[in-house]
Amino acid sequence: MERENFLGREMGMVVLRLRVLYRIKREKMYTYALLKEFDKIPFFKLLGKDIKNDVYNTINSLKQGGYVRVSTKLEDGRMKKYYTITKKGDNVLKSALKVREETAKELSKLFD
Repeated sequence: MERENFLGREMGMVVLRLRVLYRIKREKMYTYALLKEFDKIPFFKLLGKDIKNDVYNTINSLKQGGYVRVSTKLEDGRMKKYYTITKKGDNVLKSALKVREETAKELSKLFD
């Protein structure tokens, strides 16, 4: 599909990173819950790939970069890692919103 080639892996990964931050901002989450939720998002299906490894790698990258922090909790006899957003991660989301607004303006100029 033409759109898949145009969007490319890089754009998909940026969207994934932002989506993980956004979702974790709304409530602390563990990885499996994110995977189940993201599996239902049409954008990721559009890219035609299984995003399981990408979600794990993205969370680890965000943790290493200081955008999310992890806490562990024993539930049903298993340790679960819960992720929450940091101030640095929240700032990234705010910046992304500004970029989205400016990009929308520029794109609308292309089609006037």
